[in-house]
Amino acid sequence: MDWKKSSKKDEESFGKAPVLKKGKFVLDFPGVINEFEHAMQKFPVKRVLYQTVFQGRGLEFDSYRRVEPGDDAGSIDWKASLRASSLLARKYIEERNLNVYFLVDVSNSMLFGSQDKLKAEYASEFIAALSHLIISSGDRAGLVMFNEDIVKILHPSNNRTQFPLFTKFLSDVNLYGGGFDLASALEHVIRTIDAAYTVFIIVSDFIQTPKRSHKILRLMGTKFETIAVMIRDPADEILPRTHYQLAIQDPYSKKQMVLDPDIASNIYAKNSARQKGILKDVFKESSIDFFELRSDKHFAIPFATFLKSRASGGRV
Repeated sequence: MDWKKSSKKDEESFGKAPVLKKGKFVLDFPGVINEFEHAMQKFPVKRVLYQTVFQGRGLEFDSYRRVEPGDDAGSIDWKASLRASSLLARKYIEERNLNVYFLVDVSNSMLFGSQDKLKAEYASEFIAALSHLIISSGDRAGLVMFNEDIVKILHPSNNRTQFPLFTKFLSDVNLYGGGFDLASALEHVIRTIDAAYTVFIIVSDFIQTPKRSHKILRLMGTKFETIAVMIRDPADEILPRTHYQLAIQDPYSKKQMVLDPDIASNIYAKNSARQKGILKDVFKESSIDFFELRSDKHFAIPFATFLKSRASGGRV
């Protein structure tokens, strides 16, 4: 990739943290779209979105329809099916187009990668694959990119220019960098977006999520159907094994620290697990589904499995 990482000489200079210089993202949108759609083959995306996203939200019954392959057994009305001598599923008035917003963290910590991809590159490919599937199914996808401010907003649409705009903004390195303020981004969304049938997918590493975000996450979960997708690099949770000391730098405060992995690795891993555990509890209390991805493993099959588990009534 065209991002400059520190050399071995730099690693041995313990007082200096590695520096990333902006270049271009290396992205394979066609490849990840093909792989994801293959994993989602014969999966009724649109129907499942309605059956799961608005499950228990007071849907208004409209009529019956014949059961089709891929329907969840929970949607079948067995009494009506017995009377009609044919399997029937309930149809609801709310079966109309959704607005699916991707709320995407583009702050400094996403510009890190110990593997083949930066977290920002991995997130961009994930969002491109899922948004392409959503738009192709007839629903509307939108994009909100944030750091400590709102960087870019693309309102939901399913017209032919929407997906090219997604890829344009996701691949624009000039939109990345800066601090991280999830609370402000959520407050902006809650204050300005009040459209019915709206789903939010928050994509971030959620590193250093402040406590003041927790209350707003709970409010977000009551107002919108929300999924939190955490993208982590292996080095976010486990220090790499090396014979050298490591100079690490906070991506926001720029404070630096020199660590000996043999001494600090256990504490580092425990702190990461503790922070993640707190977030998982907050998401659960907020009725926000949580799904975790690692940048060294492809997302297609794991996320397809996650969506299918929602189709069968599972919550994460």
